[in-house]
Amino acid sequence: MAHSIHPNYPEKHKENHKIKLNEGVGIKVNHNQRYCTDSISGAIIKAIAEKSQVPYQEFVVKNDSPCGSTIGPIITTNSGIKGCDIGCGQWGMHSIRETCGVLDTVYYVELMGGFFQNYEKIAPSLLKC
Repeated sequence: MAHSIHPNYPEKHKENHKIKLNEGVGIKVNHNQRYCTDSISGAIIKAIAEKSQVPYQEFVVKNDSPCGSTIGPIITTNSGIKGCDIGCGQWGMHSIRETCGVLDTVYYVELMGGFFQNYEKIAPSLLKC
């Protein structure tokens, strides 16, 4: 999941990084590495999304906002495997009224299918960095 822009709190998001419901899978990046997405894994997932014709959105936490973490950085650090934090846009995380876009779940499934079909074709050229 990725924090989607809530209509009641638009100021909580950076102007150019607002995840909107039903507009694509969110790719999450954090300057403090709270998410496991780095420049290489981000480029790979974007290339796969483009090849699979799946829309994506970039999520960056506002500089003055605290940010939790995911297990992604722990797993990628301990395993040495590249990772990318992605998810469907959602309002009200941890709330009894969590809301997400139905189309985003379709896009997510299509992206995962595209990952398994295209990773071996796309990743080698980007992993040479």
